Amino acid sequence: MTEFQARVLQVVRRVPPGRVVSYGGVAALMGQPRAARGVGAALRAVEVDDDLPWWRVINRNGEISISHHSISRRLQRELLEREGVEFGPTGRVDWDRFGWDGR
Repeated sequence: MTEFQARVLQVVRRVPPGRVVSYGGVAALMGQPRAARGVGAALRAVEVDDDLPWWRVINRNGEISISHHSISRRLQRELLEREGVEFGPTGRVDWDRFGWDGR
């Protein structure tokens, strides 16, 4: 695992239940605000396990954007909904209500 990947995982593990963060948000919290695509690549490269709440990372539009090849959109949405995250009629999450900024 690279240092960059380890830092991505460190940030993603901090996202609390019922909250979401964007790929760009993870990158910004790492001090690399232009590395959103790298965050997606890092998440694709790791094994999915119970210790990493990968489902809490969505795209900047508030939509599910799967970064791991073995995961379905339906599963990610189900996991988020179990935590109380709601999706609007267009399939988007309200950032003001559910977004996490690292605090």
